[in-house]
Amino acid sequence: MTLRAGAIGLMALIMAACGPAEPRGAAVGASSVALFPDDPGRTRLGGLRYAGGLELTSDHPAFGGWSALELSADGEHLLALSDSGAFMRARLSYQDGAPSRLDQVVIAPLLGPDGAALSGTRADAEGLASLGDGRYAVSFEREHRIALFQIGEDWSGIETATEAAFPAPPGADRLRDNAGIEALAIDGMRLYAGVEDPIVSGQPHTLWVYDLAAPAAPPRALFLEIEPGFGLTAMTFGPDGALYLVERFWSRGAGNTIHVSRLSAAQIAAAASAPLQPERLAEIGPDMTVDNIEAAAFADVDGAPLLLLMSDDNFNAAQRTLLLGFRIEPDTSPEP
Repeated sequence: MTLRAGAIGLMALIMAACGPAEPRGAAVGASSVALFPDDPGRTRLGGLRYAGGLELTSDHPAFGGWSALELSADGEHLLALSDSGAFMRARLSYQDGAPSRLDQVVIAPLLGPDGAALSGTRADAEGLASLGDGRYAVSFEREHRIALFQIGEDWSGIETATEAAFPAPPGADRLRDNAGIEALAIDGMRLYAGVEDPIVSGQPHTLWVYDLAAPAAPPRALFLEIEPGFGLTAMTFGPDGALYLVERFWSRGAGNTIHVSRLSAAQIAAAASAPLQPERLAEIGPDMTVDNIEAAAFADVDGAPLLLLMSDDNFNAAQRTLLLGFRIEPDTSPEP
């Protein structure tokens, strides 16, 4: 769930006021959170085990709305993307295998082809994926498109990189205003672009697959069978070659419910015209520490894969920016 167009425009104006070549440092507070507030020692959740997490806060006017996430291989550096049109670069520290602190934080606006900060509906960035050599694909909704940004392998170019064109998937003009290309993921020379809601109501979700050796060629279309009412908000490939999916359901009465699912490498390789059926690993429900999870990434922390999930607070005082860490568990039986 993203900001309304007016709010997006307001945040873009704030970012533009910072100056496109003047990234601003930010102080970010971090408070530890239990997954089960009523049972802090409980960590098992289906096929996941909670390693620990944080609630992040900042007075920086553009802090929030984090909708996509990248991590360095060792997890010590974090790159986030906001749906108000901003990059955030930070150093991420850990304690006992769980995230503990963000520092060296820099926030900078995304720049359009003309070098000016993106604003209005053009600033609604949702997905992020590294194409190698410091090039990143960014997906946008409302003005549906995929763009390229050359920000460098160390992400030092977030304040100067400008938007460059990338071929739009077929049917992009049919996407709903606030339910577009929400998720990007990269697997070798293939870029996966997932749509938040079905293009046609009642039908499976679309997952486009670009061959980066020939990006101008029409991407292959795969289809995902996701529980009705849930939207696809994030994707990331794990070290096992599986594609991990974040699916979100929201209702005014209950709030957010998150499913973490995965498609094995074998499923993807064998995909034909039939919709793919992801394996559900866990459900993060309203009775747990949860918010509007829209970002996911893996890193190797303390010698084992750690899945980090990040929430988009919609710049709403009633919501939170969460950064939650999970280990993948082979046994999916419920915790005793």
